[in-house]
Amino acid sequence: MNQGAKIISESIIGGDFRTVFVGGKAYTVYPPTIYKLAGAISNLSDVQEAENLKNVLLSLGESEAYSKALSWLITGDESLSEELAKGTYEENVNALDEAFSMIDSKVFLKAVSLVRNVSLLAAKPRL
Repeated sequence: MNQGAKIISESIIGGDFRTVFVGGKAYTVYPPTIYKLAGAISNLSDVQEAENLKNVLLSLGESEAYSKALSWLITGDESLSEELAKGTYEENVNALDEAFSMIDSKVFLKAVSLVRNVSLLAAKPRL
């Protein structure tokens, strides 16, 4: 079976998920919807460009943004962010990396760039 058929069949039967571990607990992450992705990216809009997705995520340093973004990808809101913040910095970054691996990294990087540009437009007054 080719890769495209495998992805589609897993999506139809609900087999396209990843299990991530943060703070000694397991969380199931499904491929992000536009809504979940937008919520997660809104917390990660300050990341810097780098050669790969893991380094992009690491560019924020230790931050609560990781647990908030991961909560968005798991539940679609920030309700798990306090619980996820109990995990280590590395656990949160690794879980985010795993969750974002379900989408093309170019799409993620482009979305982050767009959020940054929109925030700059909203923040700069016209003269």
